[in-house]
Formats: sequence, C-alpha cells, structure tokens
Amino acid sequence: MKAMLEKLAMSFDTVPPATDAAIAAAESYFNFLFPADYKSFLQFTNGLEGETESNYLVLWSAEELLELNQAYNVREFAPNIIIWGSDGAEDAYAFETSSRDVVKLPFIGMGHIPYDKLSDTFDEFLASQIKHKNKGLFQPLLGR
Repeated sequence: MKAMLEKLAMSFDTVPPATDAAIAAAESYFNFLFPADYKSFLQFTNGLEGETESNYLVLWSAEELLELNQAYNVREFAPNIIIWGSDGAEDAYAFETSSRDVVKLPFIGMGHIPYDKLSDTFDEFLASQIKHKNKGLFQPLLGR
C-alpha cells in the first residue's frame, strides 16, 4: 500500500491526513468498519482530486463522507451503499456494505439503476486510477 500511496502523490494533489477521530466518527455514523486499505488512504491524504488516465477523480475527506452521503440521501435511496467519491460529474464511487466491493452508481437514479462492480478492494480501484505519468506539467520538458 505504501508504494501505491507514493504513486498516488505523484499523480494527484493530496492534502494532510484525516485524523483518527474523523475516521472513527465516519465509521460510527455508517456503523461500518472501513477496509484497512481505505483507512490507510485516509491516513495518507484526507481526500484528493485530479485527472486519471481517462477520467476525473474526486475522493472525499472523512468529514465529507458524512455531509455528502446525507446531502444525497444515500441511506434512503441505496441503504447498502457508502459513497466516498465521484468522477466529478454524474457517477459516484462507493462501498457496497455487505460485500465490501467497490462499485460505481449514478447520482441521478440512485437506487433505481443497478450499480456496477469496479473491484474487490479499494487498493485495486485506486491502482486502476493512478496515472502512469507524474502530475507536473513541466516535468517532461525538464527531463525529470
């Protein structure tokens, strides 16, 4: 996981880590223990945003998990889902709580349109999103 998080820092803008209290508050609110790889991510960076190879990725902070799942009425429309990010547009990324799979579902039509399984683990999902090139615009020009 450490190597992947280092690659993550090369591909995305990261922020300071989540506090243990913020992670615990989110787990308590959802009555769900986050997978260890997702907790490691939050302890490395409390959310991120940036371009992927073919899309855009927004991963919410521990605090935003509570706020945005409430704002989108996720418990009402998809009670077995915890959304933790999006493509910056119409699709959400989430855990399906019974299987702990990473899934993609639409914000509009949530609960009525089936979700798509993306991976078995958060690690696998994150690895699929990391760009192979560094984030710096001028690094290729400078030969670094």
